Amino acid sequence: MAVVGYGGKVTSYDLDVGVKINMDELIYMISPTDSPFINGIGTDGRQLLGSSGVDQQEFKWMDEELLLPRATVSTTQSSQGGAGDTQVTVAAADSYKFQIGDLCVLNKQATSWNNAVKMVKTIDTGTGVITVENWDNQANWPAPTADDILICVGTALAEGSDPGEARSADRTIRSNYTQIFGPTPIHMSRTEQQVSRYGVSDEFAKQVYGRTVENVITREQAYLYGRAKNDTSAKKRATGGLMHFITTNTDTSSETLTTANLQTLQQKCYNAGGVPDLLMANPAAFATLNDTGNTDTVRHIIDDPRRGRVPTMSIFTEFGETQAVRNRWCSAETAFVIQKENVSRRIMQPLIVEALAKTGDSDKVQIVCEEGLQVKGESHMAMYTGLHYDDTPA
Repeated sequence: MAVVGYGGKVTSYDLDVGVKINMDELIYMISPTDSPFINGIGTDGRQLLGSSGVDQQEFKWMDEELLLPRATVSTTQSSQGGAGDTQVTVAAADSYKFQIGDLCVLNKQATSWNNAVKMVKTIDTGTGVITVENWDNQANWPAPTADDILICVGTALAEGSDPGEARSADRTIRSNYTQIFGPTPIHMSRTEQQVSRYGVSDEFAKQVYGRTVENVITREQAYLYGRAKNDTSAKKRATGGLMHFITTNTDTSSETLTTANLQTLQQKCYNAGGVPDLLMANPAAFATLNDTGNTDTVRHIIDDPRRGRVPTMSIFTEFGETQAVRNRWCSAETAFVIQKENVSRRIMQPLIVEALAKTGDSDKVQIVCEEGLQVKGESHMAMYTGLHYDDTPA
């Protein structure tokens, strides 16, 4: 057995160095207004963001994209209406959703139904051009325009025929990195800790709490706007946030948040197989939705018994209830429409306070944690990037 110190005397100073104090529970003492993403509680009484452990600095997950038998038309072709062979252009990747012999209808949104059906004749997977031929009521087939929806309504193969060419959709492997938040040093002399101050019983503990809050806010901002990068030569890495991963459904033109444009984005998410249930934005972006008279689609609850007096707001659309989450660290120009069960923190090292080597008449500690964000099914979520608000004083 090793002998520590002189005469076998063991002091607290001999044992403190390297001792780690898990401070992860401390985040629950931080106001949810300071960390709504990490520490907020939803209207269902559960924490907004789930978490799970990870044992590698790069963690991966798989997004499965089904070959849904429908696609958005990408190119307007005004001369391709009526009877005969016509062409419909979709994204090249979407062309794999169809096969020769499929019966298709063309949904002209916001117009009357055309009641025409054509059959897929050829598919160019390189360009996304699908040639369709007559099947039924083809004279009413409209000219395809961008944002129309080409919908498969089954396949018409001759009785007893062999199946068409096989298709498969591989899962997309996505990854992110754990980021080291810290280490943040706290170094204070014994005398500094003993000096009396109004309203502060323990200055060292106050400094630990302050640096912890700053650490949580830094993580909050990283999970909104961080960019995933692993610099192997410098041995540095950063985690990607919501803006890094959400790329499919982006609204760049809406200047205000309304139930109408929210429902438009939800429809896109719904078409891809998701139903987002959180709208996260800066309070400045909620001005239009804050119309308390609009109780048909927006409802406000002021007294939330789960978390004290915290104002909450829910927006009701065809896709159910969407909880509005106010986040002061979210830019007033951006907002995120999230399916919360698919977003989680992946934690390698929870937040700790670790004592450093004792030298002289002072105490040294560092605050550090390591974690990253996992965003599964990004096509089930959406983002606004062009919101404006009037901050001119009244």
